[in-house]
Amino acid sequence: MRRRLTGPTRKNNVIGRTALAALCVLGLAACGTARAGDTESERAAVRAENRSTASPAAPASKGAAETEGADFLPFMELLLDIAEPCLPSDPPTATPPEELEAESAEEREPRGTASPEEPLPLPDDPIPTSAPRDPEDAKKETELSSVEKCEAPLHVDRITKALKKTPDPTPAQVTGTLHDLGYIEERVHTPRHASDHVEFTLDLRLMDGQLCLSGTTTGTRTTIEAYGGSPEVECQDVRRTS
Repeated sequence: MRRRLTGPTRKNNVIGRTALAALCVLGLAACGTARAGDTESERAAVRAENRSTASPAAPASKGAAETEGADFLPFMELLLDIAEPCLPSDPPTATPPEELEAESAEEREPRGTASPEEPLPLPDDPIPTSAPRDPEDAKKETELSSVEKCEAPLHVDRITKALKKTPDPTPAQVTGTLHDLGYIEERVHTPRHASDHVEFTLDLRLMDGQLCLSGTTTGTRTTIEAYGGSPEVECQDVRRTS
């Protein structure tokens, strides 16, 4: 089970897992698997950009100093493949060159001279740029994006079908089933026995996404719920509202 660093994280601290995912999806040589210019890498870059754009802005993960294993790239590609039907199909339209030229001409036209304003006096004490975030606020459940709401049931369906093949499963069997489906070890929070069922949590947050899954299974009956969690906390630490 992966441990994350504790404490609030500044929003502009985009290193670690998010940076690695972005570098991998852009096919940089540092990832050692995707080559620049590969058609598949270009498609993955577009899909990751669409998925990130469609997701609400979120602070960087508190595990920014951690590094992902070699199996992270296949896991990332799995999430992008599952999310692909949910991504926007129409690419953003570019502004026609003639409109750009017209806008440039308007900017060059003189618009008169505005009288300079008197500068405001500087305060004696510097104004703080941002207040530290309350750690308890980071644990609140967040709203999923439209893409995440669409892709969540796709994950639920494939996991539910796979677990039906293992009646009365043990935590180890649930872990093995999830790994066989492509969910890597550091994103599967150790399944555990609770009464007559096994509980598990999946962290599917990618590119500052917020999708978490919490499930219980007896093998014959599986219930999985999707919810949003800030990347600053573990999925199992999110304070659910329902």
